[in-house]
Amino acid sequence: MKRYFLFLAAVLILPVGAKACPVSVTITATNEAGQSQVATLGGETSLDASTGNFVWTLGSEYTFKDDAAIESLTLTSNGDPEVGIEFGVRAGSSTTTFSILSDVISFDPLVNPTAYASAGVTLTDRTPTPGATITGLFDGKTHQARYNGSIVFANLVDGFSIGSGTLTASEDKPLSGSQVISGTLTSIESEFSFKLSARDSASGTSTFEIIPAVVPEPATVGLLGLGTLSLLRRKRRA
Repeated sequence: MKRYFLFLAAVLILPVGAKACPVSVTITATNEAGQSQVATLGGETSLDASTGNFVWTLGSEYTFKDDAAIESLTLTSNGDPEVGIEFGVRAGSSTTTFSILSDVISFDPLVNPTAYASAGVTLTDRTPTPGATITGLFDGKTHQARYNGSIVFANLVDGFSIGSGTLTASEDKPLSGSQVISGTLTSIESEFSFKLSARDSASGTSTFEIIPAVVPEPATVGLLGLGTLSLLRRKRRA
């Protein structure tokens, strides 16, 4: 019974506009010879009752030529609106360039909302030869959060190298809270783009969330107006 009520509560507090729908992620893998392969992977999302998000997850590893691979992939969306990518990739026999691009998440126009973006990348050295490198392709950054098609909100997480083992780097914009975007927003999207040293692995996560501006309801506006009149009357009496 308790689990039922928890599930019902999660459904009731979903943001307006959140719903299950088909989604996709487009992955491009390019080897050092310039040979590219493109895969569009996706399917119907399912509700994660614990978070209120709709989630699609890749069922099994997807392999490109030269043994490059998408080892894991998840796309998260929400009516807030919000979009998130979680991935794991393996480079092929040569340095491999990966682009991992989310669906465009479209929504009713939002005026002067606030936004928050976060990303993290983990690099793992998997070869007998010491060292691994990931090179970001967004002005040196590995992740980009965009809105309205091409406007960049944030480039996040510098590329880096390791001598062995595993290392994780992360970055947020802003460092705390959220940041106002002046104007009208109608869509968001998320993309990772980087070069990965041969046979090594990288994984990452990202979140890009838009928070609508709070507009007082008519009753609240009326109360504010009455409060202002009351103050004016007091001043006149004084």
